[in-house]
Amino acid sequence: MIKSLFLLSLLALSLFGEQNWSRSYEEAKAQAFKEKKLVLVMISKEGCDACWYMENIVFEDKSVRALVMENFVPVYLDTQNDEIPEAFAYVGTPTFHFTDAQGNKIGYRISGASNIKDFTAKITAILEKAKK
Repeated sequence: MIKSLFLLSLLALSLFGEQNWSRSYEEAKAQAFKEKKLVLVMISKEGCDACWYMENIVFEDKSVRALVMENFVPVYLDTQNDEIPEAFAYVGTPTFHFTDAQGNKIGYRISGASNIKDFTAKITAILEKAKK
């Protein structure tokens, strides 16, 4: 058990370290305020194949990474290890929520995995809604 937690932590750090994923929603909001960005919340859990796909395929794509890092402060919350704020409803994982720096929801949540093209389109729609 300890070995698997260590490996999971190491994997999460290696995957999200380059992208500066926060592990705290409150810290992400503060950073978003300073940087004039939005917040992208990814709710995930260990052993979720769709989460693995998003982490290792979609978020590793250079264009997705650039779009996320230029516009959002991303925060990664694990259903088994992190406290999930009440405002972030989810049925399964991954689930994505989008807020401004004050915590006001923007657009809609995204439930489940998406391919690179579809996820890019969904994030772009969220950004357009935020501009209004």
